[in-house]
Formats: sequence, C-alpha cells, structure tokens
Amino acid sequence: MKDIIITTNDLKQEYEIIGPVYYHVSNKGFFTSRLSKLIDKYKKELKQLQSEQIQGQSLDWKTTFGAHALTVDNRFDKAFYVAARELQEIAKKMNADAIIGMRQSIELDRVGFQYFYLQLYGTAVKFK
Repeated sequence: MKDIIITTNDLKQEYEIIGPVYYHVSNKGFFTSRLSKLIDKYKKELKQLQSEQIQGQSLDWKTTFGAHALTVDNRFDKAFYVAARELQEIAKKMNADAIIGMRQSIELDRVGFQYFYLQLYGTAVKFK
C-alpha cells in the first residue's frame, strides 16, 4: 500500500473529504512509556527503509526527517515524527489518500520546559 500524503497545505488534485484526523503525544506520565514504545517501533521501520533504499534514489520525508529525528537526543523531534507517522496510520485505516491542512498544537511546561504535549491534526481526503 502506498504512503499517505501529508501536507500543511491543500492539494491541486480533486478529492472528497473523509473527515478529521488527530493524534496526540506527550512525554509526561503514562504517555512517556507509550512515546518510548512508538520511538522504538519507528526506529525499526526506519532501519528497514534505509536498508531497502536503492543507491541514488531520492529520499522521502520519512527517511530524511526520520533519520534525523530518531537519532538526535531531542524527544520533541522524535515526538513530532512519531505523531506524523501515527496520523498517517489513522488515515490509512480510513482508506484516505492524503491528509491536508495538517496543523500542530504544542503545550510546554513553562516552569522547567521538561514536559510537552503535542497534537497534530488535519483532514483526511480520498482522491476522485
């Protein structure tokens, strides 16, 4: 199955709106263990993608950003990548071809900047 297109803009292709898609992740409390499991899941996926790449082939956003996000020591970059991938998985279950108008909402711990809550949302669409 092909990847779900994910964009912050609209597409110039005709489509039908399926409905909203939403995913949230946090590094606080219970969500910390869930985030860690998802990071591990996508590290495995990324290694597989990298090993399957043909030399000279252009990289997609998952391989390019994922390689950065999942190797740096920044949980927020990891969380953004995980949330975008999970948003795509939700859209696949809805039989969507794309997510348009993706936006994010971020809440940070204002005292120590130790915790964050990130949500991504957009509109799932099916091409005509």
